[in-house]
Amino acid sequence: MVLTIARATGWTEEHILWMPLRRAFQYLHAAWVAEGVNTEWSELDDTQQHEAAALYQRLIPITKHG
Repeated sequence: MVLTIARATGWTEEHILWMPLRRAFQYLHAAWVAEGVNTEWSELDDTQQHEAAALYQRLIPITKHG
């Protein structure tokens, strides 16, 4: 994650590691989209989509800040 953001932005590792996790994931997603990486869940079956959604719900409290 850090290397992808650093490559896309030129920021230092320290700068990236100190930013809020929610923001870092937004930059990571933007870098992936710019590189043509598929960020959709379309290849997952219904069970995998449910598990991914459950994981996302568990991560929400961790990524909230401020």
